[in-house]
Amino acid sequence: MPRPTFDEFFASHRRPLEELYETSGAIRWSVSLEVFARAVWQGTAKTAANDPAQISQHLKNLRAEDLALALGCAQGNEQAWEAFSWGYRTTIHEAACSLAADLAQARELSDSLAAELYGVDSRAAGRQSRFAYFHGRSSLKTWLRAVVYQKFVDEYRRQRRLEPLPEDVSVPAGGGGSVSERDDQRYAQWLSEAVGVVLRGLPVPEKLLLSYYYLQELTLKQIGRLTGEHEATVSRHLEALRKKLRKHIEVYLRRVKKLGAYDVDRCLDFASRGVAVDLEKALKPE
Repeated sequence: MPRPTFDEFFASHRRPLEELYETSGAIRWSVSLEVFARAVWQGTAKTAANDPAQISQHLKNLRAEDLALALGCAQGNEQAWEAFSWGYRTTIHEAACSLAADLAQARELSDSLAAELYGVDSRAAGRQSRFAYFHGRSSLKTWLRAVVYQKFVDEYRRQRRLEPLPEDVSVPAGGGGSVSERDDQRYAQWLSEAVGVVLRGLPVPEKLLLSYYYLQELTLKQIGRLTGEHEATVSRHLEALRKKLRKHIEVYLRRVKKLGAYDVDRCLDFASRGVAVDLEKALKPE
C-alpha cells in the first residue's frame, strides 16, 4: 500500500495529534495545528507508515515540545528563538568544542550552524532553516549534536578533499543520532536483532502481557479483567517490563554486538522511529 497522504494521516490520527499539539506548547510559538501535524507526518517517512501500531508508537515517542520549538524557530518566531538560544546554544558550542582544533574554530563552526538553523543561506533563495529536517523522532539536543558533527565532517572534507578525518576526532559525548542512510540501516539492524532476542527470552507471563497490549491492542482495563488485576497494577507491570527490556537490550548491544557507548545510545534513540521485529513470532510462547 502507498504511504498515506497528509490529509489521510491527519484524518486518521486527528485526536492524538490535537492532544500532542496542545501539550507541546506550539501555540506559544505561533505554530498552527496543520504545520505541527504536517511535521509529524513527515517524520513517519522512515517508519512503516501503513502500520497503525508503528504510527501509534511514533506518536507516543514523539518529542512534541522539542518539535514545536523547532517549528517556531523555523518560522522565525522571536520568542521561540529566545527560548532556543537560552536552552540550546550551549549544546551547540560544547559539541563544536569537542570536535574543533581550537576555540576559534569551534566558534566559527557553531556560529555557522546557528546561521543555517536561522535560515541564512547565501546559496538558497528565501529563508530555509535546517530545522525543517527535525521531526521530533529524537530529542532536540541529540539532533543538534548530530548536526554539529555532520557539519564538521562536511567542512573538513570540503577543505581537505584528499585527506582522511583525523583519528582523534570523536562524536560529541552523549550526542549524535544517525547522520546518514547507512547509519539508519545499521542502527535499525542492530536494534531489531537485540529486540528480537530479548523478547524471545522473556518468561511466558511477560510475553503474554506484551502480546495483550501490543498485538491484541487491549486496553489496560481489558487486560486487568483477564489477569484479575486493577488497571493501575497492569500499567505498573508494563512500565517495569519496558525498563527491563531496555536494560536487557542495552546489555545485548554491548556484550554481544560489542558496541561502544555512542553506538548503543544511537540504537536506543533510533527505537523511537520504530523497529522491524515480528512481534507475533517473538512473543509466541515456546
